[in-house]
Amino acid sequence: MSLPGTPKGRRSNPPRGTARVGGVRIAYEYRGSGPALVCCHAFGVDRTMWEAQVPRFAETHQVITFDQRGSGESDHPVPVPGEPDPYTLDTFGDDLRGVLDDLGIERARVLGLSMGGATALSFATRWPERVEALILASAMASRLPEAIISRARLVEQVLAGEGLREAYRLYFDGPLFKGVARDARFNAQIEAWAAGATPHGFAGNYRVTIDRPSLFEALDRIHAPTLVLVGENDTYYLAEAEAMARRIPGARKVIMKGVGHAMSVEAPEQFAKVVLAFLDRGQA
Repeated sequence: MSLPGTPKGRRSNPPRGTARVGGVRIAYEYRGSGPALVCCHAFGVDRTMWEAQVPRFAETHQVITFDQRGSGESDHPVPVPGEPDPYTLDTFGDDLRGVLDDLGIERARVLGLSMGGATALSFATRWPERVEALILASAMASRLPEAIISRARLVEQVLAGEGLREAYRLYFDGPLFKGVARDARFNAQIEAWAAGATPHGFAGNYRVTIDRPSLFEALDRIHAPTLVLVGENDTYYLAEAEAMARRIPGARKVIMKGVGHAMSVEAPEQFAKVVLAFLDRGQA
């Protein structure tokens, strides 16, 4: 019998592993010890988006980060006409479950930001018994507002007509990243993410991020302590954060001051502090 958060049948914790979910390989890594905290990344990036927070989180947790299918080192399955779409809200939740299963972890603390929030919600509404605590950052359970969907269609058009790098440029120049300092380091990171991307992986992740069904009516299935975290400048997500906090039993909403949608990049230390305060003391 494994201790909570300890991989089954392993004498030591290697930094990386690969889970198989319906034939799709999902790359992950883990650091630290303590309660399991799995972090679900945003759209257009990979698990490296958590590098600013992982050292802090790993002081008190076994921190698991993974690349969603279609991102980073995980497989980027190519959709085949007439066969099930490999990129859906359900398959994203399946990826998270596959990683935890591969590590032998029955229950985990789950953190998801933006697209990662959709992954976290897919998992938490289907397997609520496996969630010890839930943090939904810059997340939306409802169908996205038309203003966001309309701009997303433009990004898709650029992807089809001008290619992947131009689609990346347009996406990261969008309103969700208004508060991010576009310095040389951040621009280099975008280039690195784009270099590891594929057009079909980008498109598949974008469908899950933008063109997905609402999970709002399923939120009352969640019974773990939940933090709904939103930036005060994240215009489209403020009302949704309030609605989710009301719908999820016992959920707590916190508005991070001075930041927008990309809160973990705009204020990485403040973000980590709020998350750990909630996990360690049940309050932010």
